[in-house]
This record gives sequence, structure tokens and C-alpha cells, in this order.
Amino acid sequence: MGFMNLFKHFLGDDWGVHPDDHKRPAADQPVRVMPVPARLYLPLQQHLGGPARASVLVGQKVLKGELIAEAQGMVSAPIHAPTSGTITAVTEITAPHPSGLTLQAIILEADGADEWIALQGCDDPFALAPNEIGKRVAAAGVVGLGGAAFPSAVKLTGAERAKVSTLVMNGGECEPYLSCDDRLMRERADGIVDGIRIMLHATGAQVALVGIEDNKPEAIAAMQAATASYPAVQIRPVPARYPMGSEKQLIQVLTGREVPADGRAFDIGVVVHNVGTALAVRAAIREGKPLISRLLTVNGNCAANPGNIEVRVGTLAEEVIAFAGGLKGDGIGLARRVMGGPMMGMQIPHWRVPVVKGTSGILA
Repeated sequence: MGFMNLFKHFLGDDWGVHPDDHKRPAADQPVRVMPVPARLYLPLQQHLGGPARASVLVGQKVLKGELIAEAQGMVSAPIHAPTSGTITAVTEITAPHPSGLTLQAIILEADGADEWIALQGCDDPFALAPNEIGKRVAAAGVVGLGGAAFPSAVKLTGAERAKVSTLVMNGGECEPYLSCDDRLMRERADGIVDGIRIMLHATGAQVALVGIEDNKPEAIAAMQAATASYPAVQIRPVPARYPMGSEKQLIQVLTGREVPADGRAFDIGVVVHNVGTALAVRAAIREGKPLISRLLTVNGNCAANPGNIEVRVGTLAEEVIAFAGGLKGDGIGLARRVMGGPMMGMQIPHWRVPVVKGTSGILA
């Protein structure tokens, strides 16, 4: 009996847990865009797989979007400058991890110009060969933005080789406190759907099923409106319960298929990506933009002004919190510092830790 069937055997259809979601009022605040900080701290390990290798020298001037660290190996992702400025060090910094251990990072001092490199986009992504989309997504350093940070191109090209039939898009966002995917679906639904259609082309899948928990009615409505002309992209509301956002659970609920205990989604003709990742894929293909920023949720009982903020990768958590209005009572009574969600995120030792590509939240 599989994991999901065991759940159902003992709990009926009401499997999972129902923690208080704590998503509002943060989810209902419009997105804020944080200015570029004076200094960015860019770990070489921001993804599952091999760390990137620094390809810049101390003192080198770089432009926004310029490659500063190259992917190493089959499962890896490059890193790009989130703004223009000067490389001041390649050194050890505190990792976004409970251990407080260090990891290698590039430190970039911003010059204030925020000047892009020359970008090469594509007006018609559907004229590109599927493997070309994979190459461009890889070169843009796109990783899964739901938290796992698996290099997205590996899944796109692997899905095409495995001849998957179904693309599952995870808009569940079942972790309490987090609402960045919700906000993206409300505000950028057209862009997300465009990204999903590009991913369908890249994978060769015939249909995309977008699972969105039913505690996000505004996101469901926005995504339904954006998919009205695209029958291959179907919006599927799912019950709000944890761990609905887990890959295997979402696949079972949306397709009725069960991933074997020791298998992968590819084995049953499915590939799973996050809705935020679709937007990053769209930017990489249509605009030629690498992944240098992301939306994240600042929340928690100690957060003075919870909400969702677009932040450059490499920004210190303490600066994000300051931009968001700081902590109530200067943080007196603070019990935990978490990057990500309370269930799957990382407790961190202090706030001088940088946002990385997979940082979905900063919780106080």
C-alpha cells in the first residue's frame, strides 16, 4: 500500500494536517520592491547539486545580469550579478542553515547605476527547439522557486527525454505564513501562464494541471481568467491542507497516479514545477534575463509590517526586515528566525544571512 493510500486508509479523504495558515494580512498587501542594497552576498551554492565556480576576480567591474559563477557538472546552476558594481571579495560567509557554518560567496558592491548587460530575448519561444529552451533556462541560472531549488533545466530536458504527458504546476503553497506564490498568481497571472505554455513546449507534455489550494480564491480567479484561451492549461483548486504542496501528494490529487515509493515523477509520465519558476522561465526565454531576484514573504508574529517583497538575490535578511518595517518591539520575544516556511524552512542563527534563489520567506 503506497504512502498516499495509507493516509487515506486511516484518515479517509481528509488526510494531511490543517495548521492555521497565518497567510493574511501579508497575502493581501500589494508587492513592494526593495531598492538594491549597498552590498550583495552571493553564495556559490544556491541550488541542489554541485556548487557554482566563481568566474570573476576581486576588483572586477560587472554589469547587472553578467555571469559571475559558472555551473559545475550536470546538476548545477550559474550565478549572475544582481546589479552592476565591483567584486570586492570571494570569501566565506554564514550559510542560510541552522548549523551557522560558512560557505563560499562572492561579495558585490553596488555602483548605484543598476546597469544591465545587453540582453538577448526571443519574440517567438514556440519556434525554438525544446532542447534550446532547456539550454537558455540553464544559462539563466533558473532553479525551482518553491524552495527545493533544483536546477529547472535538468527537469525540463529530462521530461522531454522521458516523454512525459503531464506538466503539474505547483501553486499549492501549503506552508503556513508564506504567500509569495499567491501574490504572483494574483498580480502576474498572464506571465505565469505564458511561462507554463513555454514549459509545455519544452517538455512535450500535452496538458498542464495547475494545483492551487482553495484558500486562495483571488489567485484561482486570476489564473482562470489568464487561461481562458488556453485549454491545455487547466486550473485545479485543491483542498487546503499540509503537505498538499509536496510533489507526490499533489500528483496523486491532480492525476490519480501514484509515484512509486522508490521512483520519480518521470516514471509515471509527470514533471512538477512551481508557478514562480514559470515566471522565471518566461523572463529567461522572452527577455533573456537571468534569475537575479525573487518575491519572498516577510511574516511572523514579530514582523511589524508583513507582506511580499521583491528582493535581489544576495540581500541580507536583516536588510529585508528593515525595509519591511522592522520587528515589533525591536524583536523582544522573538522565538525563531526562519528562512523559508515553518515546516520545511531553515532556522538561522542570526539575520546576517543572505537571501538565495530558493528563499521563499523570512519569518520572525
